[in-house]
Amino acid sequence: MWREVPLTHIILEKLRKLEGPIKDDDLYNDVRKSVDYEVPFGDFLRALMSLEIRGYISVSLIRENSRMITYIGDKE
Repeated sequence: MWREVPLTHIILEKLRKLEGPIKDDDLYNDVRKSVDYEVPFGDFLRALMSLEIRGYISVSLIRENSRMITYIGDKE
């Protein structure tokens, strides 16, 4: 599905506004509320992986299905 704004940009904007780390479930719910289309959880995880590979965020595993996401910053 085509989106007006890429999912990675939406996630980065949400993380920039935060003061600290956030759980993936909370971030997913925030992202779903901010867009007017359905975001599958698999697409959300794929966007997180892309941002982590590019060095924008850090994802730590808390429990088996729970992750802590920390915004590192923009690459310069």
